[in-house]
Amino acid sequence: MGEPTVDVLFDPGGARTTLAAAASGSPVAIDATTGAVFVLRYEELERLAHDPRLVGVGLTWFDVMGIQGDLREWYGSLMFTNEGEAHTRLRRLVSRAFTPRSVQQLRPRAAQLIKEQFLELESRGEGDLVQLLARTSVRVMSHLLGVPENDVDVWGSWADALSPVFGYMDPEQIVAAETALAELVTYLGALVEQRDAAPRDDLVSALVRAEEDGEQLRRDEVITMVTNLLVAAHDTTTSQIGCTLLTLLSHPAGVARLRSEPDLVPAAVTESMRYEPSIGMIPRTATAPVELGGAEWPAGTMVVLSVLTANRDPDVWEDPDSFVPDRFARPGAPHLLSFGTGVHYCLGANLARLTLEETVAAFVARDIIPEQDLEAVEWRQVLGRSPASLRVRARA
Repeated sequence: MGEPTVDVLFDPGGARTTLAAAASGSPVAIDATTGAVFVLRYEELERLAHDPRLVGVGLTWFDVMGIQGDLREWYGSLMFTNEGEAHTRLRRLVSRAFTPRSVQQLRPRAAQLIKEQFLELESRGEGDLVQLLARTSVRVMSHLLGVPENDVDVWGSWADALSPVFGYMDPEQIVAAETALAELVTYLGALVEQRDAAPRDDLVSALVRAEEDGEQLRRDEVITMVTNLLVAAHDTTTSQIGCTLLTLLSHPAGVARLRSEPDLVPAAVTESMRYEPSIGMIPRTATAPVELGGAEWPAGTMVVLSVLTANRDPDVWEDPDSFVPDRFARPGAPHLLSFGTGVHYCLGANLARLTLEETVAAFVARDIIPEQDLEAVEWRQVLGRSPASLRVRARA
């Protein structure tokens, strides 16, 4: 059909450049490895994100990897991998507990946890921001759930081992994920029983009590949902922290502005997710023929919604390749696509924003400069993409 061919699924650092070149001449591109159709432009991406003919990839990768047993059963029961009424029911019940108010009550504690990490950087004078903040998301999520601080490190190790389940895993990663899942489920089984007998003011207790029209989550569903929240929040937010801090380190004038106008921090966080998103691609599968880029594609077509290019579509964004701290403080700013859209809009968006806002506030309050060439940053990818390291110096 004449669409350009790209090879970017395993290239987190170069994917934007490759896809942007394709988008300059075509609304779609074809992946060289899988044959998936990349949707490259904002308006079509947003339209398709609401199209019921496009669903998540479900257990497709597990079929390719030949994974059976408890890991497959767990993954297939996640809200992330379900569609239709099953997804709606889980989301409705969890939303009763995981409210914006419960998240905002966490802000003072999150700010303190993040400040402690930056104080450690100041005391050393230098360090790697990626390594320093690697457990930030897990610590914040654990506090929300009601997990003791002493268990955060082991929770982080479980989250690290389970995060690769959203992509292709090698045999060692599969074994590590299976082991982590078994240990995490055992831990959560005991925690849920404790909260059932003696509720506290935490998310696990709220999930146990969540009810709508007489319907509640089963205990196994509470356990699955907590693992879902932990794994999904850990890597995506941690990766976005890296992407956001890379953006700030690359734009010292923007940091200076935020230091003098701290009320712009929330808008700047949103802009950083537009400018350098950790989730750059959203995979979908067509369940019926669907129009992509002006042509009809058959049921079964793998579709990748390219947030990387949509977030910088020049037909939608003014000066798209510039970081503009107050872009989202202006009236009429376009809708950000980095948290997804439609029925699968990220349930943890408020928690991710809170964590990022407090991280940015702590960063801009200090004089932190890079100690490496930011143009030559190495990238990593698990679920989200992010810099592998960000070496910096904290000046007194």
